[in-house]
This record gives sequence, structure tokens and C-alpha cells, in this order.
Amino acid sequence: MMHPNHVLQRLALVAAFLLPLGAWADVPASAPNAGASYSAKGADTCLSCHDEEKINGLFHTRHGNPTDARSPFGKGSLQCEACHGPGGNHTKKVKKGEKRSPMIRFGRDSETPVVAQNAMCLGCHEKSVGSAWHAGAHEANDVPCAACHSLHTTRDAVLARSTQPEVCYTCHVSERSQFTKPYSHPVSVGKVACSDCHTPHGTTAEKQLVRNTVNDTCYECHAEKRGPFLWEHAPVAENCDNCHAPHGAANPGMVKMRGPILCQSCHSQQNHPSYPYGPSNLPGGGGPPVTTLAVGNCMNCHSQVHGSNHPSGSTLTR
Repeated sequence: MMHPNHVLQRLALVAAFLLPLGAWADVPASAPNAGASYSAKGADTCLSCHDEEKINGLFHTRHGNPTDARSPFGKGSLQCEACHGPGGNHTKKVKKGEKRSPMIRFGRDSETPVVAQNAMCLGCHEKSVGSAWHAGAHEANDVPCAACHSLHTTRDAVLARSTQPEVCYTCHVSERSQFTKPYSHPVSVGKVACSDCHTPHGTTAEKQLVRNTVNDTCYECHAEKRGPFLWEHAPVAENCDNCHAPHGAANPGMVKMRGPILCQSCHSQQNHPSYPYGPSNLPGGGGPPVTTLAVGNCMNCHSQVHGSNHPSGSTLTR
């Protein structure tokens, strides 16, 4: 249950930070609706004007559950005003041409500063979101919680694996195109979700990955590539991204370039020179005609590219 004083305390903290900077010019020099009283009729007052279908969807969600004491609509709680702030000034009669006192609104198109929006959400959800939010990319780029989460709908699209990517694509446009490439993680069919690899609320890892490194994140699914191996392949042990495009590629295995071009980006002078190979320039020379490696692949021979435990596997051929 959220006590009215808790809401006012959060509003006051937000206002103390914002208003000296002029971040919300239309708000008086105090908190939004500071000093306003709460509505005596609660949500009934709000719904007398805001009776749209999208608003009523709230009552089919956890936020609108009157049997849950943690809900804004739980017994003794503040209902709409638990999130939008006290509505006493907002509901007063206004003269023609006079602007109605604002309340906290959520979303990208809101005049309410993002820090104020997110402060209201974090008042209840900070424990589940985690402290990494404050150092995460979304917070640093002023992304409001409501840019991803839909609060007044019966189904929050970002929480469902099948619809989550479309929410992410609203900002991450280039990733959408990568997932349409011939070889990609099966995000489009709902077998993999963005949150399987990334933590949207922030982590201490790069790219907000669910594990501390790229490799540890990949090993969550590709455990057979973890090792340890008797013979390791250095770029594999360093970073899977050295060879693979994580979102999608035009080549099998989601490798950035097909062999031998990919391999020769590192192995240009060692063992084999950096040009296509034919029967005259493969080790040993001569022999029957063979297809050049330009249309073949180094992995035809070096098949254990992720590492080998064979006693004679130093060249990753077995």
C-alpha cells in the first residue's frame, strides 16, 4: 500500500531537482500539484472524464487489481493518484481559456520530465528493476518506463516473448533489419526474445547483456562451445563476436564473412598465404585438381574451430 505522504515525498524530491533547472516551466515552483488534495472519490472522479477503452483496460491488470494490497487500487490506496499525483487542482473548474493544472503523465510525448515519470515507477518497482538501472543505457538516454511498458492494457507487449521484439524495434531499427537476414536467431518466430540476451533495466556488462561477457551470454544456450579445450582457438575464447554477427548474417552459422575470407582476416601469413588456393599452392603442391578454397571453406579441414580436446588437435582438424 502506498501512503499519500510517500507520493508527496517523491514529488518533492523530483521538483527540488528539476525546477531550478527550469525543466518543467508550466509547473509552479514546487512539486507537480504540490499542496493539492487528493480526490474524495478517487478513480470515479478520473473516470468521469477519462472513460476511454484504453484506460479501462487498467482494471484487467495487476495495477488495477483491488484484491492485491500492493496495487494502486488495493484497499486504502490512492488509485489513479498513486501514480499520477494528487488531482485536487487538476479537477477544479477552470475558466474559458485557462489551462488546467497538470498531473504526471507517462510516455515519450508527455510534458512530464522523464526523471519524474520514472521516479514514480521506481517508487514501487526499484527493487525488481535493480540498481543497475541508474547506470544503464536506457536511463542515460532518458527513456521513460512507459516507452516500453503499456500500463493501461490487459497485455503488456514487452513482457510477452512473441511481441517483445516489436517494442524494442521502435528504437532499435537496425536490429530489425539484421533479424531478417538469411541466418539469424529465431526472434521473428518467438523462439528467442531480446531479453534472453539483454537486460533492458541495465547491467554492469557491455550492451546490457545478461551475463558479464559476450561469451558467457552465448554459453547460456551454446554450452557445448564453452570448453575448456586442450587446444583453444584464441579468437573464440576472446569473444564470439570476433567471428559471429549476433543478430543475423548472410552466411551459415551467422558468421560475418564466409570462409576462407573470415579465416584469412587473421591467418594471412601463417601456414597458408592470403589468396585462394588451388592444386599448385596448397601444402604439398601438385596432386589432382581440387576446388579452390575461394569456393570451399577452411572448415572443410579445420572443423573444430571452437576448440579441440583431441591429443593431435593442435590445428583444430580433429
